[in-house]
Amino acid sequence: MTLRVAVLFSGGKDSLYSAWVVLHQGWNVSLVTVKPSSADSRMFHHPNIEWTRLQAQAMGLSHEFVESTSKNEMADLRYALAALKSRQQISGIVTGAVASDYQKTRFDNMCDSIALKTYAPLWHKNPKLLVEDLKKSGLRIILTAVAANGLDESWLGRELTEQEWSRLETVSRNHGLHLTGEGGEYESFVLDAPYFSKAIEIEKSR
Repeated sequence: MTLRVAVLFSGGKDSLYSAWVVLHQGWNVSLVTVKPSSADSRMFHHPNIEWTRLQAQAMGLSHEFVESTSKNEMADLRYALAALKSRQQISGIVTGAVASDYQKTRFDNMCDSIALKTYAPLWHKNPKLLVEDLKKSGLRIILTAVAANGLDESWLGRELTEQEWSRLETVSRNHGLHLTGEGGEYESFVLDAPYFSKAIEIEKSR
C-alpha cells in the first residue's frame, strides 16, 4: 500500500530533499508550510516562506499554507494536520530535521497526539555525506539568510555550486559551524530541481 504523507515544507534544501526522497520511494505526498508569527521561531523557517507556493506549483503537489497568528505555532500546525488527516487520509508527516533533538522531539510528540507517524529521512546523517547527496541531487540552492561568524552579507543570494560548497566547508571548519546550517547558521531556498516543471527566477531582491 502506498503511504500518504505530508511534508513539512519550508522551501529550503532539507525539506526539498526530504520530499524528493519520499517521492522517489513512490509515496503520495502533499506539502504543509507554516509561516511563524515571529522571525525568531525556533521551529519553523521564516525567510521567503511565501514563495513556497511557487515551488509547490512547480512540483505539481497540493500545498497547505498555515499562517500562524499566535505564539503557539505547534498548536496551529497540529490543527492543520488533523484537518489534513481527515481530508486526505495522511498517515504521517515528513520533516527535514538533521540534528535538532529539540525540533524532532516536539514534532514526534505532536504527531503522537493525533495518531500520525513521523519520518525524518535525513536524521543524523553525516553532514559531509548529506552535502555530497545534495550536490548530486540537481537542486539549485541559494542562501537567503546568514547568522554566524564567517558568513557575511556577501553570501546572501549566493548559489551553492560545487565551488561554493567547498568554500562553505572551509568556513564551517574554521568557525565551527554546522555544515548544513542545522544550528541556524544560514537559511536556504531552492530555485530549481529535477522534479520542478519550471525553475523559479528571481526578478528583484533586497
